[in-house]
Amino acid sequence: MTFDRRVFFNVFCWITLVFSCGRALAEDRTLESQVESAWDAAWTNFYSPQTKLFYDFLESLEPGKTLDHLPTSEEVEKLFPNPCGYGTAMEDCAISGGVIMEALIDRYVNEEERGADAAALETIKQRARDVFDGLELLATVSGSPGFVARGVSPKAPGRCYINSSRDQVTHLTLAVWEYWRSPLSDAETRARAAAILYAVADRMTRNVTPENNYDFLCSDGSPCRIGICRMANVEDHEAARLTAIYAVAWDVAKRSGNAEKEKEYRRLWRGIASETVAQSAHIMENESLQNRMPAYAYLQMQESLNVLYRLEPDPELKETLAETMAFVAKRVATRQEGALKKLKSRDLTAIAPSWREAGGLNGEYRVTWYAPRECGEIALTIADDNAGDSFDEKAAETLREALMTPDFSKMTSCGVFHLLGAYEKARRLGKL
Repeated sequence: MTFDRRVFFNVFCWITLVFSCGRALAEDRTLESQVESAWDAAWTNFYSPQTKLFYDFLESLEPGKTLDHLPTSEEVEKLFPNPCGYGTAMEDCAISGGVIMEALIDRYVNEEERGADAAALETIKQRARDVFDGLELLATVSGSPGFVARGVSPKAPGRCYINSSRDQVTHLTLAVWEYWRSPLSDAETRARAAAILYAVADRMTRNVTPENNYDFLCSDGSPCRIGICRMANVEDHEAARLTAIYAVAWDVAKRSGNAEKEKEYRRLWRGIASETVAQSAHIMENESLQNRMPAYAYLQMQESLNVLYRLEPDPELKETLAETMAFVAKRVATRQEGALKKLKSRDLTAIAPSWREAGGLNGEYRVTWYAPRECGEIALTIADDNAGDSFDEKAAETLREALMTPDFSKMTSCGVFHLLGAYEKARRLGKL
């Protein structure tokens, strides 16, 4: 029998291809199971059906008791331990709810394209409606129109800490807008979403003045004493926040046929658009700021720029926004390896120490808590470069490795939300 090298080579290649495809599919199934575990953990351990909010960290993994450490009504009323509720596991509910909302919107699109059945899609819709209810609670609980509370404890219904921040407002406002324009909302929730966006924009118009040091003020009308509620006269990475709030309010008013509000919000938006774009672009020259900005600040900047890019009518401003977003994505990508290394070096199953005894989210646990969140924030920032294709193979592989590392059923950090958001965004981009 004659040995044909060509036949042997072809058969060898075919077998190699089959095994490679099988291995890739197995890896994808493993990644998919990790993601499903992360979603389960988010809803089971961090979410309260009572408030429809997600919380920051866990002091227990005992079923039914994961949120027992949240502040009581008396503690919130006394502003213990501080007016922001820092370190109490409910300081970032608006941020977390915003991240989860956008993840659900991306997940819906992904599952629809994959051919999911109507029941599965309806489940995602209902989840998004629950998250919207929680965001609406944050936007209304204080009784001060347009104020976005950081969180509400199941143990303190109807109460919130008096101080918010531009970070909370950014995530909540942009997520509510994304929900309003998505197929997951209906006429009733769109009307409620519009009311939230108008109220936030109107609060800015009333309060963000030189007399108030451009502060949107605490829920009791007092000024923020630490500068985190200032919306103008801010640093480069914060410049787009107020403009984005006016832009999305304009978009909703226009699409809703509200001519009066459309005219007002357009005036406010266009009045500061050029200045905003120019100051945001200045970050490309501002190396000092680049070096000291945390990942979450890059993410909030990028999300604001992304919205402005999508709505900007001026070609020159749009081009500058695209250039700035690409720079931000490239700049934050330099931190990928370090963030992943930190995540892999930490015990992500470590239980948070009592915030009442530790004085908040302090010490070694804070490093552990932030490690997965930072990985997710970096990946989201790169993926949110809407004008370019910054989410490359390195970003995809780094995110994949970050997702494959934790035991999500035992993870006590809210970084699970950001990793999920990054996964669903990358999946929607066709990168995972």
